[in-house]
Amino acid sequence: MIERLISEQVYLLYIMFIMMSVGMIKEHDLFSEVYLYLQKSFKSKRLVVGIISAIIGVLPIPGRVTASAGILDTMIDDNCKSKSKFGIVDYLATHHYYLWSPLEKTVLIPMGALGITYSALMIQLSPILITSLILIVGYIFFFVKESDIKFDPGSEMKISRVTRGILPLFIAIGGAAYGINPLWAYGGLTFYYMLLTMTWDVAKLNSYINWNLLVTVFVIIIIAAAARENTAEIESYLEKTPFNTSSFYGWISLSLVAFISSFCLGSSGRFVALAVILCSIYGNQYFLWFFTLEFAGYLVSPMHKCAAIGMMYFKIPFIEYASVLTIWALSLIVISGLLTFTQL
Repeated sequence: MIERLISEQVYLLYIMFIMMSVGMIKEHDLFSEVYLYLQKSFKSKRLVVGIISAIIGVLPIPGRVTASAGILDTMIDDNCKSKSKFGIVDYLATHHYYLWSPLEKTVLIPMGALGITYSALMIQLSPILITSLILIVGYIFFFVKESDIKFDPGSEMKISRVTRGILPLFIAIGGAAYGINPLWAYGGLTFYYMLLTMTWDVAKLNSYINWNLLVTVFVIIIIAAAARENTAEIESYLEKTPFNTSSFYGWISLSLVAFISSFCLGSSGRFVALAVILCSIYGNQYFLWFFTLEFAGYLVSPMHKCAAIGMMYFKIPFIEYASVLTIWALSLIVISGLLTFTQL
């Protein structure tokens, strides 16, 4: 157990490198010209809306929903009578990254705590990721009209200024996903951004690191490891509780508690922590189910500030907003449930 625990804690270094890279990207505004380049490259206004909202959603910048909302607002025709649609696009397109981005703790924590690779994690999460992308693309192309969008291609720019900022990030992600040791991939990325921005101040690099997050991941890895080592004892105890998964009602009770917990907390860090701990107790074969339950609860949580930001910024009617988010959450739960429990 000790050797495995030490090897899993290496993920803390991956996270640390990513934090430093993200800090330099934010401080030096290295992705600012991506938006302008995409504007000049595509003819379909709806396609640009989808790409812009998706990219802004995954970029390592604070307040992604607000940033995406502001940019989408600049693309809406002043006479648009369906502005609320863009608020829903904003929310949908800025939350898919929780399911795949290796810059997010929702991906990094399961990798570290469960000891699985990025590729293996993506295979497990691919059903709900594909479902989410279908819903997002479908909403943009069926509910948003070309006439709702104003499109200004902007001024001239050079592709080199775009690629030197964002291309190394995707090279590092791709390398880590397909065979390169993540320690080298993300460490190399950090060193590249240090060279690009001439950031050599140790205090400055330290300021980019969220030590509370690192401590949280450290604790979760230990809890998950302890749960795996004591599975028999935990299962024996759970058999005497309402969460005995040998019965149908036990699964229903456990699933409801898992969903409601995430719904009440409204935190991405907490929802993935709950999913990992439950998976460590009940087995990796239930990872997709627990992750989906917690993610769905997070999506529709009133404690989730992104929901309030989007609804207030675009003045979206509550029923319209809640309907779309509920459909998304239920779709994921149904897909996940079918795949999980029909294969056992």
